[in-house]
Amino acid sequence: MSRGSAASRAVLASLGFLVVLLGVLLCASAAARETVWPTDGAICESDLRRRLGRLASEEFGGREAGTEGARLASDYLAAEMARAGLEPGGVDGSYFQPFRVPRPVLGPGNRLTADTPEGSGAFAVESAWNPFSLSPNAEASGPLLFAGYGITAPGRGWDDYAGVAAEGKVVLVIRKDPGWNDARHAAFVAKLENAARHGAVALLLVNDAASAGEDDRIRHWSAQVGGRVGSGKIPFAFVKRTVASRLLHALGGLRVTETELRERGPVSRDVPSTRVHLRTAIERSTGDEARNVIGILPGRDPEVADQVVVVGAHFDHLGLGRFGSLGGGAAAGVVHPGADDNASGTSAVVELGEFFAAQGNRPRRTLLFLAFTGEEKGLLGSRHWVGHPTVELKQVVALVNMDMIGRSRRGRLHVGGVGTGAGLGEIVETAGVAQGLTLGTSPGGSAPSDNLAFFRKKIPVLFVFTGIHDDYHRPTDTADKIDYPGLERVTRFARDVVEALADRPERLVFTRPPAPKRPPMLGVRLDRQGDPRGVKILAVTPDGPAARAGLEAGDVIVALAGHVVRNFSDLRGTLSRLEAGRKIVLVVLRGGERVEVDVVPARRGRR
Repeated sequence: MSRGSAASRAVLASLGFLVVLLGVLLCASAAARETVWPTDGAICESDLRRRLGRLASEEFGGREAGTEGARLASDYLAAEMARAGLEPGGVDGSYFQPFRVPRPVLGPGNRLTADTPEGSGAFAVESAWNPFSLSPNAEASGPLLFAGYGITAPGRGWDDYAGVAAEGKVVLVIRKDPGWNDARHAAFVAKLENAARHGAVALLLVNDAASAGEDDRIRHWSAQVGGRVGSGKIPFAFVKRTVASRLLHALGGLRVTETELRERGPVSRDVPSTRVHLRTAIERSTGDEARNVIGILPGRDPEVADQVVVVGAHFDHLGLGRFGSLGGGAAAGVVHPGADDNASGTSAVVELGEFFAAQGNRPRRTLLFLAFTGEEKGLLGSRHWVGHPTVELKQVVALVNMDMIGRSRRGRLHVGGVGTGAGLGEIVETAGVAQGLTLGTSPGGSAPSDNLAFFRKKIPVLFVFTGIHDDYHRPTDTADKIDYPGLERVTRFARDVVEALADRPERLVFTRPPAPKRPPMLGVRLDRQGDPRGVKILAVTPDGPAARAGLEAGDVIVALAGHVVRNFSDLRGTLSRLEAGRKIVLVVLRGGERVEVDVVPARRGRR
C-alpha cells in the first residue's frame, strides 16, 4: 500500500467517524420525538430494531412464502415503504408483484410395502412414511441395500457405494453426513442424485439419531428439498426410524448399523431376504399466491434517471419449520422467526429507502427497493422478478443484496460479487474503511441467495453477509440475538455502496468474475465464523495432511506459509497461492501456546 493510499484511508476513517456520530445524534433526536419515523431519514438502530422485531414476531408466523403470515408481512412492508416516502413499484399501481408458489398435493396410490424375514407388511403413508415432493409419479421394486449416508466423496476418502452394487435395488440411507456439515453431500437432493447415478431404482431416507430427537417426527410430504415438484429421477421417500429398523432387521436393526457406520466408516451391504416396493404419487397444484414487495425512488438526474440500482433482500423464512429446518424433529410445527435470516436484510432495505427518500439524499439514478419472497423455496421471488421485471431489465445497473446481516462479529463483514462489475471492489473497500468494518470479499456472484438470479442475467451484483451461526434455520434465530449496533453499521455500509453506484459518472459495466481456483486442501473443517485470534479447526480428516502433521480439533490457525491468518478470507487467499505437494510451515495456537508444524497441502480429489 502506498503512503498516499494510507493517508486517504485515514481521512476516510475520520470522516466515517464524524458521519456515524452525526447519525447517532440524529437518531437520538428522533427517538425523543413522539413519532417513530424520523423525517431526517437518519439511519437509526432504533428503526432497525423496531422493524426487525415486528418481522420476526409471532404475528407473521415465520413468513413462509405463500402463507397468511407472509401475506401479512408483505402488507406491513408495503405500509413501511409508503411511510418511508417510496412510490409503489409493483403492478397496477401497487407495492406488490404477485406470483404463484407451486404446491405439491399428495396423490392417490402412494404405497410402501416390504417382504422381510419377519414377514410381509405395508406402512401407512403420512404416519410411517412420506414421499418427497420432488419424487416422480412412479413405482419401483427391488432388493434392499443399506448404503450408509449415501455419499460418494473421494476428496474426503469416503464412498458409501464402494464395493456394493446398487443397480436395480431400493437403497436405504441415513440423513446428514459423517460430521462434516457439508451440504454438497448431506443435502437430500444430493443423496437422491447419487443413488440414481449408481443405478438405484428407489431411495429411502431416515433421520439420523441426532435429527430424530425424542419423537422422530415424519417429514411432511409437501416439503421442498431443492428441486421442482416431481423432478426426481427415481421414487424418493422419507421413512421413520421404526420403519427403517424393521427393514434392517436382518442386519441387527437401525441402531446397530448406524453405530457401526459412525465407528467404522462405510459399512454398506445388502440386506438379506428383504425386498421393498415403493409407489409415489405427488401432484402439482397451481399453488398459493405469494408477492414481492417493491418501492421505487425516481432519480434526480434526468440524464441517468432511467438507470436503476436495485436494493434487495428476501423477507420470507421457514414458517413452521416443515421445510429446511435444521432444528431436528422437535422443530417441526414451531415458528421459525428468521430474525437474522432475513428480517435483518429486509429491515435494512426499508431503512435505506427512508434515508434516500429524505430531503437532500435522492441520488442521480433511480433506486428500486425490492423485498423478495420465496428465496427459501429456491429463489422464487427473484427468479420471477428477473423474468417479469417491473422496470426494463437492461436498465438495471446493479443489485445490492443483503442476506443475514445481523450477526456481525467485531465488525466483520463478507461481500461477494466484487468481481462482477468494473470498479466494484474499490467501491466496497472505500465504504468498508469509512464504516470501520473488517471486510472479506470474493469475486463470484453466485452465492446462494437472490443475487444469483440477477447474476445469471449478467447484472453486476453484491452479496452482503455477516455469516452463518448456530441459530441458522432454527427456531432460535430470534430478535434478541441480533447485534443491532453492528446491523446499523452494515446498513450504513450498504448506504455508501448504493450511493456510490447511483451517483457515479459512468454506468457500472458487468464483468465475468474469474473461475474460482480450487486451493490445495489441509484436510480440516474450519469455523468460518471467525475467532479473534485466527481460524479455529473444528475437525481433522483422518489421514489427511493436517492429521499427518499432528494438528488437532481446537487448534487456531494464526499463520500459514509466512502469511498472517486473521480470518477465513486470509486463509483461503493464502491457500489459493500455494502448490499442492510442497511443504509449508503452519502456525497454530494450542492451549495458549504457539505451535509450528510442517504440513504438505494435498491436491483436491486426493487423500
